[in-house]
Amino acid sequence: MIALAVAVLATGAAVAHEGAMGVIAERMTMMKEMADSMKTVGEMLNGRKAFDARVAQESVASLHKNCHQSREQFTSGTNEHASRASPAVWEKPAEFQAEMEKFDAAVKTLVAASEAGSLDEMRLPFKVVGQSCSGCHEQFRSAE
Repeated sequence: MIALAVAVLATGAAVAHEGAMGVIAERMTMMKEMADSMKTVGEMLNGRKAFDARVAQESVASLHKNCHQSREQFTSGTNEHASRASPAVWEKPAEFQAEMEKFDAAVKTLVAASEAGSLDEMRLPFKVVGQSCSGCHEQFRSAE
């Protein structure tokens, strides 16, 4: 599940960045940074990297910061430019906002778990964040 969440976030990022400018490029950069944060923590949870509580906390803090900033990157007018954001973002703004709020709540829970400094306490909140990422991408990210 962790690997799937990281893969969903990272797939196609390099291709999607080609030619992107302005808020679209900023949004794509934030998404990549969130994927990198998830990858760092995911590798610790999977045992591919040694657990480092400080690095985990920094990664989760970065995820939280980007989570809040990314919400502002989907403003009207940004749907007219090439990106992987689905038209559904602007066609169903209430549903998109609900997904972003769900993501924010999941990330806040992960932040609290990371502050405890326990890898085991981070497992379930990390899984919920990954599910939130995947759920939003399924509804609001174009496959192309």
